[in-house]
Amino acid sequence: MADQSIQAAVQDLHQESATQQAGAGTRTQMGTNSGTAPSLSSGVALDWINRDIHEKDVMKRAAEQAMLYVNLSKTPINPDMLRFATKDEAAKAGVMPFFRIGQHVRVGVVDASVPEAQALLNRWKGEGFEIELNLCTAESITDAVKIYDAQQMVMQKDIVTNIEESRVSAFEKEIQVLADLKSRVETVTSEEALNLLEVGAIKTGASDMHFEPEEKVARVRFRIDGELYKIFEIDKKIFANVINQLKYKCKMKMNVTNVPQDGRYSFMINERKVDVRVSSIPTQYGESFVCRLLDSGKSFLSFEELGFQGAYLAKMEKLPTLSHGMILVTGPTGSGKTTTLYSLLSRFNTPEAKVITLEDPIEYHIEGISQSQIDESHGYNFADGLRTILRQDPDTVMIGEIRDLETAQVAAQAALTGHVMLSTLHTNGAIESVSRIVNIGLPEFIVAPSLHTIIAQRLVRKLCVCAEKRATSEEERAKFTAQLETIRGVVPDVSVAVPAEMLVAKGCAVCSNTGYRGRLVIVEMITLDTDLQEMILAKASTAKLYEAARKKGMITMQEDGVLKVLQGLTTMDEVFQATNLAV
Repeated sequence: MADQSIQAAVQDLHQESATQQAGAGTRTQMGTNSGTAPSLSSGVALDWINRDIHEKDVMKRAAEQAMLYVNLSKTPINPDMLRFATKDEAAKAGVMPFFRIGQHVRVGVVDASVPEAQALLNRWKGEGFEIELNLCTAESITDAVKIYDAQQMVMQKDIVTNIEESRVSAFEKEIQVLADLKSRVETVTSEEALNLLEVGAIKTGASDMHFEPEEKVARVRFRIDGELYKIFEIDKKIFANVINQLKYKCKMKMNVTNVPQDGRYSFMINERKVDVRVSSIPTQYGESFVCRLLDSGKSFLSFEELGFQGAYLAKMEKLPTLSHGMILVTGPTGSGKTTTLYSLLSRFNTPEAKVITLEDPIEYHIEGISQSQIDESHGYNFADGLRTILRQDPDTVMIGEIRDLETAQVAAQAALTGHVMLSTLHTNGAIESVSRIVNIGLPEFIVAPSLHTIIAQRLVRKLCVCAEKRATSEEERAKFTAQLETIRGVVPDVSVAVPAEMLVAKGCAVCSNTGYRGRLVIVEMITLDTDLQEMILAKASTAKLYEAARKKGMITMQEDGVLKVLQGLTTMDEVFQATNLAV
């Protein structure tokens, strides 16, 4: 019976190997620790069976010891990790670093109690690194140290890496480390150089990559948390090669350099797809490019994680129960409207509901939702697309933006006829959105009953955990006290008080010495009840509507920001900058 079981296992491994080899034809791999099974003879198959059994035993032992497990044979290891130890040190100690974010380093270890392992771990701790141990087999250490002899790290054309972001809570912003990319970009092919930049941008949470030619050099910058950071400058000849590769990938015209172009391509990382929208414009020293990164693996945050609090959070939580009406998210470009809209949309996405979107372009793909992209060149615009969507029997509809009267009319009719309509609008505040829609041409008798909720927002940077405290000055205390009195005049039950100490930005390796990490919204929000609807029908002025909204508990974006400052989430500089006010 045992012989039959082994024979069956060998047969399964043969089949698995054939499948892997059939799929491998589309990939180019370089390196040694890919973990892919070779073509198997019976003897080799038995070795793989024993190896698999050993890996499972170590995985079980790791669980029993409340440790993480890693199979280094299947984990691509960045060559930067080789700086931590020599090949002999790693092999003798049975220790191999395989992933780093700032000072946090994940390490594979066979037995942390052996003297050689303890010596290495203590050395790294003494250098200021935070070590997270992951139990592994001796065989996987043997495979991993082969990278010392390899000329390049494992690289695939679709750039699948093993970042394991779900395991790491810290937000990587190693700008200094990314500066090391310059030497690597200058020594690899243009395809590999672009791949390195893509992975670096994703790892640091960048939303955009900027490629900017100057007179003698070219500059590469990433936008992180709304701020641009220079990564490095490179020779213009190398820059030209990278840009040619970029234009090729996004299907731009290679021989056209004197007019703007738009393109799109995608790459894979961590087995998820990242779409890249590319825009070019001609400049004095050559074409300048901006690449917007749209990560399909991005999880949509909860309303609370976005920054909604108190009464506004309660209102947001109720919106997914809405049966009909229009919800508008407003603000300028870069204010987080799309993120809020998608978070709302994901809450409306239930098995019982039909949800359809009309976007330009589709930024994030959501399972269970029918998403349609407009194509102006073929006459498929927002207004016509929306009419078509309404014939698809939807419960909830999202259109990327209300731009004109025709779109506004169809959206309002949908909201009045039993559909929930989600969209965005470019206005400075919540109340101004009413006059904006009226100015587009939609009459008040349609605006009043169709419009349900307006959310106006801006983004501010969140303080990093490295923020330090300082005493609140008397001048600051007086200003905050006055602002709190105004807020309590609108919302009496606000429990925030002026603290004796304020948090201020400091800077560390995790936040690239900026003092900030991540962003949150500051909001003003209004739901149109009967009173406000009647005022709109009576063509009340914006000032009158604002006064009525304040009496109903609407706090402004600046006031919402002040409350977040008092909670130690951000700073007044951020709030005033976001609301276009002087400090």
